Amino acid sequence: MTPAARLSRRTLAWYLAALPLLAAGGCQLPGKSPPPREFRVTPKTTFDNLPEVGWSLVVDRLESEPTIDTVRIVSVSGVEVAYYADALWVDRPAAMIQPLLIQSFRASRAIAVVGDRRSEIRPDFLLQCRITAFQAEPKPDAPPDVRAAIAASLLAMPRREIAGTTEIGYTVPAAAREMPAIATAFDEALGKVLKRLVEWTLATGEAAAATS
Repeated sequence: MTPAARLSRRTLAWYLAALPLLAAGGCQLPGKSPPPREFRVTPKTTFDNLPEVGWSLVVDRLESEPTIDTVRIVSVSGVEVAYYADALWVDRPAAMIQPLLIQSFRASRAIAVVGDRRSEIRPDFLLQCRITAFQAEPKPDAPPDVRAAIAASLLAMPRREIAGTTEIGYTVPAAAREMPAIATAFDEALGKVLKRLVEWTLATGEAAAATS
């Protein structure tokens, strides 16, 4: 047998052996399985009677704990961090929540001038926030609880003097184990945090403005 013939037979044998791997790999091609479902949260739009303030506010870019700095929806049980399969947020929590916080301030109708750092605002106060919890917390025999929490500092500008600090968190039980019910619990927990954070910021800023 010539060397060329031996090479051809080896090539054919390799190809036949590789067929199962190629077929298995073909099952993982993009578009062969349904895309992940995407979920979002919403701003707070209802408030009790809040006093109007005459100062301006910039909401700084939010930070978040590393475990929740992802579009994947987080589940935390003790020291274990897991992620729900086939479900995503529309954006990372910090990027998703910052505009919702600004919209919540505007919906309160208690402050006329509020925006982010890209807006042409010379703020009287700067609000800096860190998301410390944004996760489901599973339970053995029931749907999970959902926890949302934000730590905040309000700085008086331009000297960046600290007017106040706080951490606000709420836990809401999901109505069911299915992802839409869990996402609804995220929205409810975050809504409670946003409402309280707006109220705290306005009261803290007003107290600081009165003594300046």
